[in-house]
Amino acid sequence: MKKNLLKIAALSLAAIMSIGVLSSCGEEQQSDDNNTSADASPSATEKLVMGTNAAFEPFEFTTTNGLVGEFDGIDVAIALEIAKSMNKELVIEDMEFDGLLASVQTGKVDMAVAGMTIKPERLESVDFSIPYYTASQVIVVGADNTDITCAEDLKSDKKVGVVLGYTGDSIVTDTLMIDESNITRANRGIDVVQDVKNGKLDAVVIDSYTGRALAEKNGLKVVEDPEVFETEEYAIAVKKGNTELLESINKVLNELISSGKIEEFAQQYN
Repeated sequence: MKKNLLKIAALSLAAIMSIGVLSSCGEEQQSDDNNTSADASPSATEKLVMGTNAAFEPFEFTTTNGLVGEFDGIDVAIALEIAKSMNKELVIEDMEFDGLLASVQTGKVDMAVAGMTIKPERLESVDFSIPYYTASQVIVVGADNTDITCAEDLKSDKKVGVVLGYTGDSIVTDTLMIDESNITRANRGIDVVQDVKNGKLDAVVIDSYTGRALAEKNGLKVVEDPEVFETEEYAIAVKKGNTELLESINKVLNELISSGKIEEFAQQYN
């Protein structure tokens, strides 16, 4: 009888231990399942992707500690305000200026913010926001240059630099009709301005705000010609038909313009 009681007790103890192990395993499995679910859940933060050419100081440039990672400038500050208003994280894709519109069209980026001028040919492929900045073109020449006093002087066998796809490119090509052999195109304004400084080029035709900033930093001077260089308006490009994004952008731009915030940005980066 005693042996039987010991046998029954042993069996009962084994059963209890088995239940404990199974229970423990079940809890561990449930815990693992919960962890997997948490890891797989999507991020709550949506992204707003800005395409730009970060070589157009002071509108967009790279630095060690920018507003968004390495990126800084007037356009970055504006885009950041747009992203905040939409409760989205601003992500910046840096690329050549000439590829920006295609990136908007294909959806690689949500918007192009790059000191981009509204032009009829561009309106065929993208929609533009309201204008947020008015600029014109200037000529950057050496500090001691006396040969170039207006745009017409660029025609007299001068070596002229432009940024590929910028307004200055179309002006020297289509308006001034300078011979192609005398035109140097680059993807960054600083590159052609440096060529003026080093004597490789006689002049650069570039947007006024950037031209003045680069000229001052490199000991060069600016020549203006309002009769040839008409004013132009910068705007933000989005994919055709994306009215929801366009309305959100325009709302923020209107607020920034009316409050004087954009002018503050311009002064900050001057």
